[in-house]
Amino acid sequence: MWKFYTVKIDRWKKYQLYEAAGVKEYWIVDVTNESIEVYILKNKQYEFVGVFTKEEAISVHILEGFELKLDKVFV
Repeated sequence: MWKFYTVKIDRWKKYQLYEAAGVKEYWIVDVTNESIEVYILKNKQYEFVGVFTKEEAISVHILEGFELKLDKVFV
């Protein structure tokens, strides 16, 4: 239980710090579940884009035209 609580607080703090700092694109990589959560900064607030899994690809918003195939990441 304590570990979950720590992870939850850590994620929330980083989310707030990155948003306040103006980080344009924020990814949370979950190696265990082979997934990536993506957030994009719009009007100084993060907008949730989605959760992507090994079978999918992610368009990198800050690098126009670049797409990352997750089956190459989660081998």
